[in-house]
Amino acid sequence: MVKYFSMPADFKNETIDGYDTLNQSYSQSEVLETYGNITSGNKVGSGRVVNQVPDADLWDLKDFVEYSKSKNIGFNYTLNATHLQNREFTPEGISDIKRFLKDLYEAGVRSLTVSLPSLIELIQSTGLDFEIKASVLCQVTNVNKAVAFKKRGVDRIVVDESINRDFRNLRRICEAFGDGVEIIINTLCLKDCIYRNFHYNQITQDSIGCSNRTSVNYYEHRCVLQRFGTLGNLLRMCFVRPEDLKYYTPTGICCFKMQGRQQVLKGDAVRAVKAYFDENYDGDLMDLIYMFYPMNSFIIPIDNKKLEGFIKPFVTRDRFCNRDCETCNYCENFARKIIENNKANEVFGLAEDFYSQFDEFNTMVAKVDASASEKQTDPREKQIDVEFDL
Repeated sequence: MVKYFSMPADFKNETIDGYDTLNQSYSQSEVLETYGNITSGNKVGSGRVVNQVPDADLWDLKDFVEYSKSKNIGFNYTLNATHLQNREFTPEGISDIKRFLKDLYEAGVRSLTVSLPSLIELIQSTGLDFEIKASVLCQVTNVNKAVAFKKRGVDRIVVDESINRDFRNLRRICEAFGDGVEIIINTLCLKDCIYRNFHYNQITQDSIGCSNRTSVNYYEHRCVLQRFGTLGNLLRMCFVRPEDLKYYTPTGICCFKMQGRQQVLKGDAVRAVKAYFDENYDGDLMDLIYMFYPMNSFIIPIDNKKLEGFIKPFVTRDRFCNRDCETCNYCENFARKIIENNKANEVFGLAEDFYSQFDEFNTMVAKVDASASEKQTDPREKQIDVEFDL
């Protein structure tokens, strides 16, 4: 079975050349597409903050799509905002969105990643032959959700990362949906993260125009600290090692996505996906997850080869993970065997100190409280002036 990869776009022709070289060199793996969105003139939000993704306008998009097609590599435009501030429910908003969709079509875009069911219906009402992929933000976690999107005319789905290791579930979803089930392989999200839905609402708001530094840092910083709660959390990120792709193709999954539009300009996406083409990587797993671009200074190395065998119980035993880490401790115990504990605890401490010191949200709250306190006057100091009408 050929394995297809969807990669974040940097809008650089030389990167497409790198993917093309890989495609010509390997027979069982292929970069199917890149994905992304414009930052200038963008009318519909996406799942990434505007100042963290490559700059591009409609003309850049048109040129990039055209060059990609010349190398037989597709492009998928990300319209995966989790809200449109209800603009899609107004006549003006509907007209604006449809004009934008027509602009994308004329730029050569034929494939879209979408989160909102209302936007899916709007796209379908245009009559334009867009292929629609349901975003990971649709939280497809079971057969019922997969089938519901299929019935609504969705061509592909990206399943929620939280089920990346639920092989029985993945197999059933593929059986019910058919071809086009995709998983994210270098996910950073902690399984069952309490911030996830709200984080993407914030990102959507900050994906058009100037982003709010306080809002961006609030979730990003807390996500890091949450991952650093215990060693086991580092393995509870539902990543997929290159060596473990062989366990996914028997379920029916042949599409694999690498996330990282915020990393692609300073990282090395071609080198990262090559490791998955090879199904082998001897080095730090975090390099692959970050696509060779460290997002911050608080990195705990994980020797990829030492993870050999980690995934086996998930593959061979149905419902091995009951999503109760407090009583299971499989990930925790495995992590303690392969990760240098003292070094990890040192990084944990440094991260806690840094993010506590530069917590802009709490600093802002404290300033507001202090300002309000200064404006308050002791009620006993107020003059009481009462007139009696006798």
